[in-house]
Amino acid sequence: MLKVADLMTLDPLVIEPDAAAVAALDLMIDQGIRHLPVVDRRERLCGVVSLDDLRAAFPFSVSLTRPPSVSERETALGCAIGEVMTHGPLTVRADATLAEAAGMLAKFRIGCLPVVDAEGRLIGIFTETDALRALVDGAPTKAGASSARVLDLELLTAELRAERERIAKQLQRLQDSERELSATQHDVPMDSAERARCLEDVAVDGPLAALAASRLAALDHALARAHRGRFGVCEDCGREISVARLRALPGATQCMRCASGSRRGSEATR
Repeated sequence: MLKVADLMTLDPLVIEPDAAAVAALDLMIDQGIRHLPVVDRRERLCGVVSLDDLRAAFPFSVSLTRPPSVSERETALGCAIGEVMTHGPLTVRADATLAEAAGMLAKFRIGCLPVVDAEGRLIGIFTETDALRALVDGAPTKAGASSARVLDLELLTAELRAERERIAKQLQRLQDSERELSATQHDVPMDSAERARCLEDVAVDGPLAALAASRLAALDHALARAHRGRFGVCEDCGREISVARLRALPGATQCMRCASGSRRGSEATR
């Protein structure tokens, strides 16, 4: 049975809480990572800073592929790691099983777990990528597909499942609200102001429900294709659909080249 110790990154890069937050971004860009454990001077874990934390903190676009400009760097110099990190993060022990660690990542919707010893000292880091890589390595992959591509699709499918759950709950709330408003209009006498407020609520909730239902249908289609092993495969030419396109349009069944060709063909027949 796989353990966290078999999959974690040993002696990960770390940063101290009083370091400039932009220094964390420099490390992430240089190493292509999304999480940095934060340790004190006794090497005890005190937090974790993620790329998403930096995106929320900095007044400019943050990316692993683009270092900040000089002017952007200057606007971020006053921000310290301790101001943006997650304090007292969830941790895991090295002898925990893969299933236990992956379950924690899924339950708490987090991207990494620092691995600590009995004294709370950091010895490694276990990420969602490690969990999915273990899944990919233990399962047969399609001929010609790279491990990176398979891993990207596994990650995206997990994201889409989580999004579907959130949207389904949102749609249920909107539908419940619409039924309550309809019943109120039917059963309770209203003056003109109250009726106008009800109509306004319906006007706002109706389009939101339609958008949620449309996105839900696209997610269901994408997850059904993933179940059949066809997610990310163009139905016209058989080429790969980019992960970026699938993230924006989960229900996409054409690669960008075929979709562009279809549009040009339909425009020519008008």
